[in-house]
Amino acid sequence: MRRLQDREYEKLLDLALEKIPKVKSSKDRFEVPEPDVVVMGNRTVLRNLGEIAGAVNRRADKLMKYLLRELGTAGNLEGSRGVFQGKFGKSTIQDRVNRYVEEFVLCPVCGKPDTQIVKQGRIHMLKCEACGARSPIGGA
Repeated sequence: MRRLQDREYEKLLDLALEKIPKVKSSKDRFEVPEPDVVVMGNRTVLRNLGEIAGAVNRRADKLMKYLLRELGTAGNLEGSRGVFQGKFGKSTIQDRVNRYVEEFVLCPVCGKPDTQIVKQGRIHMLKCEACGARSPIGGA
C-alpha cells in the first residue's frame, strides 16, 4: 500500500515539474556592452558610456564619477560620452566597468543584476528585486 502511494506521489511530482515554465536566468539576459574607446591626443573618449549605464540600470553620471575615481584622472560627461584626461586602453576601461558591475550592480547573495541602490539613513544599500536581499555598499 505504501509503495503505491509513493509511486502516485512521484508521478504527480513529475507532472508538476513538467508544467513549470523554463525561465532564462538573469545572467543569460544580462550583458554589458563592450566599451567603445577612442584615444584622441591626450584624451580618452568612452563613446558608449550612456549605453553601458543603461544596460546596468544606473545613472551615467554615477558611473562616470566611479570611473574617474578608479582611473585617478579628471574628465567630464558630454552627452552620453565620457571624456577622460590621459590615455587609457579599452582593456583598462573594461576592467573598471566590470569592477563597477561587481560592486554596485550584481547582488552578492544571488548574483542577479536586478538591483537598485537605496539609501537607508546614511548608508547606501544594494537592494535586490529578485531575492529581496539588502547589502551595504561603499559610496555610490
